[in-house]
Amino acid sequence: MMECKKDESSSATTLWSKNFLLLVFGNFFVYQGILMLIPTFPLYIKQIGGNDLEASLPFAVVSISALIVRSISGNAADKYGRRPLLIIGMSLLIIFNCSYFLVSGIGIILVLRFCQGIGWGMTSTVLATIMSDIVSTKRRGEGTGYFALSIILGTSFATVLGIEAMKRYNFDVILTISTVLVGLGMVLTQGISIAPIEKVHKPKPITQGFSWNDLFEKSALLPAFLCFLHSITFGGIMSFIILFGQETGIENVGIYFIGHVSMILISRPFAGKLFDRKGHSFVIIPGVLLMIIGLFILSYATSMYSLVAASLCYGLGYGAAHPSLQAWAIQRSPEERKGAANGTFLSSLDLGYAIGAVLLGLIATHTNYATMYRISVLFLVVFAVIYGYHLIKAKQDSANENEYDEESA
Repeated sequence: MMECKKDESSSATTLWSKNFLLLVFGNFFVYQGILMLIPTFPLYIKQIGGNDLEASLPFAVVSISALIVRSISGNAADKYGRRPLLIIGMSLLIIFNCSYFLVSGIGIILVLRFCQGIGWGMTSTVLATIMSDIVSTKRRGEGTGYFALSIILGTSFATVLGIEAMKRYNFDVILTISTVLVGLGMVLTQGISIAPIEKVHKPKPITQGFSWNDLFEKSALLPAFLCFLHSITFGGIMSFIILFGQETGIENVGIYFIGHVSMILISRPFAGKLFDRKGHSFVIIPGVLLMIIGLFILSYATSMYSLVAASLCYGLGYGAAHPSLQAWAIQRSPEERKGAANGTFLSSLDLGYAIGAVLLGLIATHTNYATMYRISVLFLVVFAVIYGYHLIKAKQDSANENEYDEESA
């Protein structure tokens, strides 16, 4: 596959290039293929004799290994190129998918899931990095938003497809569908023209060896930490919305996710453009406020109508804030460190989901799910305080610089 450099003048005016279309659809199929195993693996583990704890472990171990490898993958993609890492990552996904056909012991399945998480961490990080290569700086907010939309839609369809297929067929059919979808994603993404890595020559530091700075991009830490905070709340919704419905007597709580995804679809056309034209604050501030309102409504929901209202508010806020945080993380980072920036950001996402499920679950065991959602609002309040402090400090620093320039002149 011949690789060519991206044309900045063209990409600045054309978002929906061949490369971007291949990336978005390839990413959609990969996410759909891998994430359809999330709701179905616990059912399969129970079918082969596992208990409730063992049924929860396949998701936990794949998240842990993906978290470990993300920053390493981002740094490696910056050093050695995107395509080798992408091929290795997707190959691991397919190989370990096929390995489940051959084993039935819970212990070995968990080991294989941990190994598959390595491929998942590599693949998802490199795909996000390729997106930041393809999309020009002028349209980064819009492009990141549509890329995030392919993830959200892939996740939503994966959940529905996995559960419905599990009702009608056995787990081998689930694995076959999953493998075919990942394979289709691999074929599509291999058609992307990827620019070779441009080596940036910098003076070598005196000390050599391992450095945490190689794995994490410091300039992306603030957006990543804010992502971590709001992901805790989303992890709580994803993990406990069904149990919350049972507690409150609301039937068909799955409608929450229909409203959530609908608002994300609606927010995409304008949120990304607003980011590009006005900056991140014009999108993130209303986004986090809508998420806070949505969580409050959810915590007091007692009917289908209030549940839908909560999903509309939270979904609109999440659809605006989350892609904007990722675009901001990339925007703050040096060009040669975009892979590490994406790895840092996505690691915070995994960590937020995991901690959200565990920590909020502990809160719910000592209170109830409604109270748990009210308490989870505190994480978004902390988000708002930290982000507000950053905006005020940045404005003061800018004013001081302008004053210094005037005095110097």
